[in-house]
Amino acid sequence: MSVCKELNPLTQAAMLVSIILSCAGVSAQPEKTKTVTMVVGEHGPDGCELLGKVKGSSKENDSAEDNTLYVDRLIKARNNLRSEAQQLGGNTVHIIYSNNSGRYEIPGADKEIIFVGNVYRCE
Repeated sequence: MSVCKELNPLTQAAMLVSIILSCAGVSAQPEKTKTVTMVVGEHGPDGCELLGKVKGSSKENDSAEDNTLYVDRLIKARNNLRSEAQQLGGNTVHIIYSNNSGRYEIPGADKEIIFVGNVYRCE
């Protein structure tokens, strides 16, 4: 009895694509899935190589009006910080500054969320 006969056609197709991509040397996962640890505190991580400073912001452009929900802006700023860290080759960010003025809906106030941190490569 063949194992392929026991699998549904969709599973068979997914396995075939995975095998083809593996043989072709193409990764099905993007390289940016590398984990970046974010730490907050007085001191950065010990025994790690400092690579530089990065900034993550909830604003990608200078649009005057931003009606994005607070949680979405927070996630966007964090993801931008993570992306900047990955571009430097780091796997740890020690957050040294955060501006979270976007927490409250105050008319006319800037809703931007900013994180600044030092990027490290830790083994």
